[in-house]
Amino acid sequence: MKVGCCGWNGFKGRKEGMSVLQSYAEVFEIVEVNSTFYKLPRISTCEKWRREVDEVNEEFEFTVKANKAITHEDRFSSTRSIEIFEEMRKICEALRSKILLLQTPPSFRATEESIRNFREFLKMTERNGLKIAVELRHKSWDDEILKPLLEEFSLIHCVDPFSRDPLMGEPAYFRLHGSPPGEKMYRYRYTDYDLQFLKKKIEEYKNSYTFFNNIFMYEDAKRFLELVR
Repeated sequence: MKVGCCGWNGFKGRKEGMSVLQSYAEVFEIVEVNSTFYKLPRISTCEKWRREVDEVNEEFEFTVKANKAITHEDRFSSTRSIEIFEEMRKICEALRSKILLLQTPPSFRATEESIRNFREFLKMTERNGLKIAVELRHKSWDDEILKPLLEEFSLIHCVDPFSRDPLMGEPAYFRLHGSPPGEKMYRYRYTDYDLQFLKKKIEEYKNSYTFFNNIFMYEDAKRFLELVR
């Protein structure tokens, strides 16, 4: 069971003589890099991040969110997605990341064209051991469509455990968006009851990554760590 947050820039509690990332890495053992969704960092920057956390914890893990050019702009429809994926793979290598997350927009429906493009993209990408987690958010991506894709391409089914259970994938990959749905979810503070529910849910899996992801994510993740440790 590994617990962390989606990003570290807003983390409070920076220690003297340490970077924000290093201070974060003293508290948590994983982080999902979200800035890569908006802009591809230089490989030298990724190598710097890796060196920083290695000084604190060599076992610390980065996971990486794929750039929006793949999932939101090109939507797996051309060689551009393949090219950007290759850049993402290099970023993951520099960070020693095991998992790359592909999160599609809520408007990305499971049409015949979308499914075909997604399958072709997965066929053409070179992973070199990198695992792919997918968060397909439109309800049209039902279990009947999803399960064959997950099985064929050995994908991790990323879900919010308060919404549903994953179909398959090792390790389990959870992203906690908050509750209720809509704008309020980003300002939601998890209750003690919520965290107890989450603990029971995660204990069902031998290997899991759990990422908190709203404005109270650092506080809630710390509270959750106190509960499970």
